[in-house]
This record gives sequence, structure tokens and C-alpha cells, in this order.
Amino acid sequence: MEFLLLLIIAGATFYLWRRSDALQLQIARLQEELDRLNLRFAPHTPIAKQDAAPQEFAWPDQPIADDGEAQPAPAPEPESVAPEELGDGPVEAEGLQQPARTVTSAQRQKLNDSAIQQQDVDAPFPEPKSPLDAFSRTGIKFDFEDFFGRLLPIWAGGIALAVGGFFLVRYSIEQGLLGPEVRVALGFLFGGFLLGGAEIAYRQEHRISDPRVRQALSGAGLATLYASFYLAGTQYELIGSTIAFLGMAGVTGAAILLSFRFGLPSAILGLVGGFAAPLLVGSENPNLPLLALYLALVTGGLTYAGNKQRRSWLALAALAGGLGWGALILFTGITGFTNLLAFGGYIIMLGAIIPAFVKTGDDAGSPASLVLRLGAAALAAIQMATMVHQAGYSMLAWGLYGLLAAGLAFLGWKEPRLREASAFAAAMAVLMLGFWTDASNANFGVMAAALAAIFAGVPLANIWRNEYRGVDPFQIAGFSLGLITVTYAQFWDVGNQPLLALAVLAIAILPALASWLLWPQSEAVLSRAGLATLASAAIGIAAAGLIATPIWAAPLVLSAVALGIIALGWKREQRGLTGLIWSAVIFAVLGLMSSRGFPHEADLLAGVPGETNVLHAVLRWSAIALPFAALALKPGGTILNRTADAIAAFFVYGIIAQIAPPVMLPWIAAGLSLAVTLWDRNRVEARLAFGLIAALWALETIAIWAAAAGWAVVAEPMLIAGEIGLREIGLYLLPLLAVMASLVLRPAEIIRDRTQAIAAIAGVLIVVIGHIVFKQIFALETIDQFASSGLAERTLWQALLFAGGFAALKQFVEPRMVQWSQWAKPAGIALIAGSAAHFGLFTFLWHNPLWSDQAVGNLPIFNLLLPAYAIAIGALITLRQTLSDSDFIPRPVFDGAIMVLVSLLALSELRHVFSGSILSDDPVGQTEDLLRSVLGIVLAIGFLMWGARAQSRSWRVGSLVLMLAAVLKVFLLDAAELDGLLRVASFVALGFSLIGIGWFYTRQLAGMKTA
Repeated sequence: MEFLLLLIIAGATFYLWRRSDALQLQIARLQEELDRLNLRFAPHTPIAKQDAAPQEFAWPDQPIADDGEAQPAPAPEPESVAPEELGDGPVEAEGLQQPARTVTSAQRQKLNDSAIQQQDVDAPFPEPKSPLDAFSRTGIKFDFEDFFGRLLPIWAGGIALAVGGFFLVRYSIEQGLLGPEVRVALGFLFGGFLLGGAEIAYRQEHRISDPRVRQALSGAGLATLYASFYLAGTQYELIGSTIAFLGMAGVTGAAILLSFRFGLPSAILGLVGGFAAPLLVGSENPNLPLLALYLALVTGGLTYAGNKQRRSWLALAALAGGLGWGALILFTGITGFTNLLAFGGYIIMLGAIIPAFVKTGDDAGSPASLVLRLGAAALAAIQMATMVHQAGYSMLAWGLYGLLAAGLAFLGWKEPRLREASAFAAAMAVLMLGFWTDASNANFGVMAAALAAIFAGVPLANIWRNEYRGVDPFQIAGFSLGLITVTYAQFWDVGNQPLLALAVLAIAILPALASWLLWPQSEAVLSRAGLATLASAAIGIAAAGLIATPIWAAPLVLSAVALGIIALGWKREQRGLTGLIWSAVIFAVLGLMSSRGFPHEADLLAGVPGETNVLHAVLRWSAIALPFAALALKPGGTILNRTADAIAAFFVYGIIAQIAPPVMLPWIAAGLSLAVTLWDRNRVEARLAFGLIAALWALETIAIWAAAAGWAVVAEPMLIAGEIGLREIGLYLLPLLAVMASLVLRPAEIIRDRTQAIAAIAGVLIVVIGHIVFKQIFALETIDQFASSGLAERTLWQALLFAGGFAALKQFVEPRMVQWSQWAKPAGIALIAGSAAHFGLFTFLWHNPLWSDQAVGNLPIFNLLLPAYAIAIGALITLRQTLSDSDFIPRPVFDGAIMVLVSLLALSELRHVFSGSILSDDPVGQTEDLLRSVLGIVLAIGFLMWGARAQSRSWRVGSLVLMLAAVLKVFLLDAAELDGLLRVASFVALGFSLIGIGWFYTRQLAGMKTA
């Protein structure tokens, strides 16, 4: 065991020696580089290459002759030198063959650099000042001779001396050459001799010129003295364990002192030996107070040495060793007043006092130092809490903790840097109170009051005397919240709720006082500390109110707290304070939502009846509406104010919903929106909030209509007359339309640019309302009704859309109401396009009478086919004329669509002659099929004539396409089914028709300008 310990010490010493030596050599190398840079950039004469020896050039403002000598300048002004004459290569004397020329300062610097570079290349490599520099210059990381020939022997020699001293004593024991007293004495003499040699080496530094000699000797001497005391006390029992321990402590103190004289190895041995000494001279009945005192002195001494020698790692290692000993002591168990007091003082020393003096950089207040102090305080607080727990939370242990906390608070009063440790102790106190589950009410109250006086009262006094640090207000806030939590956990079931509420309120007064002291006198920004204490006080006051009042009144309490914070920040615009205010009102909302009666009260918003206490409901919803209304009226006009305005509107509606009949709620929401419009039309958020509520009421009706319309798009008949009607329009859709009308007619400034979009949405809603009303005319509810009246319903709807669009376009052309003229054209185009699209999708595609059971009427020509197709063709013609100036849809597209509709109308009327009202009932016969071909030819001739009259190329092209289709039909289909004279007649007719068309096309349209 002893040998292993010595090997560990030797290894640690070897590593740290190596590190120290490497740092010294690096400093020497950096100094050499600095000297080289100074030499390079300082004023000097340039150097040129000549026979591998440096040659100097003189650089006065004189020309340079061919032989390299300076000559008088022929002129005062220098001549420019060609760039190629001043290249990047070295400048040689014999290379200057040009006539004498003047060199400027920039050119001189360039030549100087070139000469210096050449000298660096050609000159012998300089001898390094340190052994490591020899291979660092060449990029090699390791030099075998330097490491094993110069560095390692000295380190190994020091270690060998230390180990030799140990084995000298051990050898004397094994061989029995000398008595125990003499052997130990020789060990002490040898250790002293080595320390004396270190002192001689220190004094003869000018001759030795190597600081590692004294470091090796001092390290070996200290190690020998450690071993001698250990053997004298443990192996031979020549001295008692206490004397041996004190001797090792003395060696530790000497090591700390010698580290200032001899350097790092002494400090290392002091660190290792100081914390190992109690283990080496262990006793079955250790004296804990003495041990704690010793460890505190060792830790403090090493910390002081580390700070003085700028070795922060030494101080950190000392703290780690001391806290490690604290954990080891806790594992053995602590009993008795003296031991508790000693251990508590030791932990406070390590957790608060010593870390305050540890410097991790040039600034003791740096972030690293702060982290160190907090970390040490955390470990110390944990160990202190463990001690209290081991003592069974006795009042004696609590009293010691209280005394230690008071001492820590006193030290923090004098030295502000210690207050972070006090904050950690406060956190551990709250934690321990939480684990103190078997405490009596009296003991808990006494201890909580005492800790509150220390951990909240002292920081409060610091704030009052304006000597507080940043941690003080946060300590008050955090400790108060923690104490409120554990207090409630301790007393929530005692039955005396008013007393508990008073206790919580008393705790909340502490952060409230701190917030009052930190509150700025003017409209200055409230600090984060003030916000923290204000938040803590608000939470405490709210908790006291919740404890003292019934559950249903929780929203009232939370709302009152929120209103109080709003009042404090009424004239302050600050992000942190705004966040606190909104947190308070959000908690008030959560208080409403978490109460028992909220689900039934929320159902009333949608008109679902439920059992509620009307008075309680109105009070609760009113309490939540008040903070949002206050925020809406609060000066500032920010987006948060406008958001609060909208939320306040929602809760106002909630208040009314608790007492109003459900059937009236949509109109109540619309009425509130109109009332706000009349009061202040710029409160657009409230108007939109009430409008949104009205829209939610209309949503179900609109969804039924939209779902039916969606299925209609995929050929499912729209039979909604039995689901929605005039009642749904009057109760749900008209209120929403009234809100939209108010937004368009009395727009707020913020939405003035969006009124067109709102008007467009309102127009869509009007169309939906009109369509639902229209559906009540035919009241189609079955498929049979749809087959008999579907075409009539669609045709009438298309006619209404077309008429509305035509009227709008006329208003645009001849405006009677100027304020509506800007809406006339887009509205008219939309309605007419809707009419055409409705026909194309439903009558032309899905429910075309040619292939769907749709009654068209019994009369030929004068049936529903004619108005249906006429309206569609009229819509296309109107759109073509209206959009004539637009390239969005080319004119030939409209002409082609019109020709398709005319052809399909003629085909449908021909079909009506043979089948009657239902065109899809009877199959097509041979005669009808032949007449279709003739009809195609006739239509083609008609299209051609109209194209010639209107000078429209698209119509002429359409006629040719239709004629080609008819010819192909005759040749490919009709001729195959006819025979005899019918076949001859068909071909003759076709031939004359083709000849006539060709003749007409060439004679009448020759040279005509195409449109």
C-alpha cells in the first residue's frame, strides 16, 4: 500500500515537472521568436548574397551604380523602377547591370525583405536557446536525446532520492542493522539534508542555472519526511498517531511555504501528502473536530498558495480534496453536538469562505469564479443537508444549520461575493423543510420563521441599505416561493385554512417589500430583480387568496391579482413587466378553465343547455373579462393591447351567454359587433372577435351547404331543401352578413385596404344565402323530383346569376351609385362566369339530358333546352365582350365554346324530335343518325356564313372542323349502314354540299381580311 502510494506521488510529480519544464521552454522559444521579429522589423541595413556571406547595402536616397556602390543622385526626383527589375527573388550585387537608378522607400523595403529572406535561406541554422527548440523548428515533436539525456535524468533523480529515502528506512527495518529510533532519525536527517540541498541550489542558482535541481531536492526531502512520520507513527509506534498526524500536518504546511520558494513540486507534495496524511495515520476513534480543523487549514493554505502563485488548478484541487473528505466523513456517520458543529463549520468553510477567495483568472468576479463558488456551495449544502438528515431532523441539527446559515449571511453582509453560497444554502433549507415530513406544527413554524429571517430578511436589509447584489432579490423571490410550497404541503390538511392563508400571505409580504424597495421612482425600466420579487409576491398573494376562498371563486382571486399587476404597470411599457402581466391573466383563465362548473358554462357558449349556477358563472366570466378589458384600455396601442381587446370581447360574449336564450346568441354577437362599430369603429379587434363568434354560429349551416356543393361537383345531386332553409338563414347567416356589412360600410383605418377582400367574402355569402333561398322554390328532396325538375331549377339559377351579373355590368357602364361602381365590373364578371361554369359543369357535363334522366319538356324547340343553352351562350358572348381588352382568355376560345354549345343544342333538339321529354330513353335510329350528319353539314355551312359576315377566322376554322367531322362520319359510319338509293343519295348530297362550300369559300371569302 505504501509503495503504491509513493508510485502515485512519483507519477504525479513527474507529470507536473514535465509540464512545468515544457512551459518554461515554450516561453524561451516565444522570446526567441520575439527577438527575431524585433530584428526583422527594426531599422537595419539590407543584406545581399555574396559567396554565402551576408553583404550589406546602403539605402540612402542615392542611385546604385553597376558595381553595387552608392553614387550621388543625378537628380532630386527619383525615377520609377520597372516592376520586373524588382522581382521577388534575392538581390545580388553582381546582378545589378542596369544604369544607376534611384530606389523609392517602398522598393527599398521590398529589396530588404528579399535580402533577409535570402539570408535566412543561406545562413546556417541558428543554435536553439532551448533543447526543445531544436526539433520544434523542424516540425519534429519529439527529440530522443534531449528527452532521455537531459530532461528525464533530473526528474528520475528527484524521484529516486525520494524513493531511496523511503527504502533506506525500510531496509533498516528488514535487515535489523539499526534500531527503530535510529532508523527513523536517519530518515528525518536525510529529509532535512535534501531540503538543505534544495536551499543551497536555490542560493547558487547563478552557478547551477537549472531550477529543476532545487525542485527535485525539495520534493524528495518532503516525501522523505512524510514517510518518516508515517513509519514512526504507524510502523514502529514510536510516537502516537496524534503526534504523527501533527508531524505530517507540519510537513504539509512546510510544503505549502516551500512552494513559494522552490516551485511546483513542493505544492504538489503538499496537496497529495496533506490530504493523504489522515488516512496514513488513521485511528479507530478519530477526533472529528481536530480532523476538520486540519483539513480546513490544509485546504485554505493550498488555496492561498494557488492564488499567490497564479496556479488556480491548485486551489481547485484543494477544494475538491476538502469536499471529498467531507463526503468520506459523512459515510462514517456523524453524531454528537461537537462533531455536528465541527463538521458544519468545516463545510461552511469549504462551501462559502474559501471559494470566495479562489481566483480562476485575473478577475475574481469572472464567470468561472462564480461557477466555482456556486458549485462548491452546492456540494457543501448537499453535505450539510445530509448531516441534518442523518441527525433525524432534530432541533439540535436544525439549530446548527440555522447558526451556520446566520454565519454565512453575516459573512455575505461583509463580503458580497459570499452571497451566492447563502442562496444555495437557502435552496437546501427549503429542500430539507420539504423532506421534514414528521415535523410538529410548532417546530416547523419556528424553523421556517427562523430560516425566513435569515434567507429573506438579510437580503431584504441589503436591498433597503442599497448594498444588494444581483442574487439578493432572486434569493428572496425563490426562497419565498419554496417556503410557501412546503408550508402548504405541511398544513393543507390541518383544517384551519384561514390560518394557513395568513401564513402564506405573511411569507408573500417579504418579496412584496423587496419589490416595493426596488420599484423605480419615475417611469424608468423595472429591473429583472424587481420583476422577480413582484412575480414571487403575486404568486404568494394568489396562493393565500386561493386557500382562503371557495374553489369556485378561484378566477376572482387570480383576476384581482392580475388587475393589481396591471395597475402597477399601467404607464410602463416594458417587455418583462408585460410578460408578467400576461402570465397573470393567463393563470386567471386557467383558473376558470380548471374549475368544476366550466364545462357546463362553456357549453352555453354554443347554445347547449346545462345545469349551472348563474350567479357564480356571471361573476367568474366577468372576473376574467376585466383584466383583458383593462389591457385593451391600457396606454400603448401595441399588438398586445389589440389582442386583449379581442379576448375581452370573447369573455363579454361568455358573460351574456350564461343568461341569454341560446337562439338569440348569434344575433347578440352580431349586435355587439355593431355596437362596437358605432362606439369606436377603430376597435377592429373587438369587432372581428364578435364577428368570428357570429361566423362560428354560421359555420354549421355553411358546412352543410359546402358539403352538398362538394358532392354536387362530383355528380351527386344537391338536395338540401330539407336540411337547411329560411330558419337557418335568419338565425345564423344573416348575423354574419350584418357584421361583414358593418366592416365594409364603416371600415377601421387598419383594415381599410382589406375591405375589398371582406366585400368579396360577403358577396360569396350572399350567393350562398341566395342559393339556399332559391333551393326552397323547387324544394327538391328526391331523385325523382330531381329528374323531373332538375334542369328547370338549374336553368333558372343560371338565369338569375346571369341577370345579376348583367345588371352589375350595366351599373359599371352607367353608374347610378358612384360608391358601388368600382365593385360592379368584378362582381358582374364573377356572376356571369359563375352562370357559365354552373351550366358547363352540371347541365353540359354531369346532368346533360343526352345521357342523364332530365326532363326538358314536351314541345319541340320551345322547351328547357333552348333557354338553358341560350343563357350559357349569352354568358360566353358577354364575357367575350367584357374581357376583350384582356389576353387572359383569347377570343377564339369563346368562339369555339359557343360553336360547341350551338352544335350540342341542335343535336339535343334533333334528339327531342325522336325521343320526347327524356332524351336518354330511346336508342338512336338510322334515320336520326343520318340526320345528325346532315345537321353537321348544315351547321358547318352556317358557321362559315357567319364567319364571313363577321370576318372571324375562328368561325370559319370551326366550320371546316365541323364539316370534316361530318364527312368522316358519312364515310366511316353512315355509308357502312346504308344501302341502295339511300347510300347514293347520301353521297350525292354530301358531294354537292362539299362543292358548294368550296365554291362559297373561294368566291365570297377570297381576299377578305381575316379577323
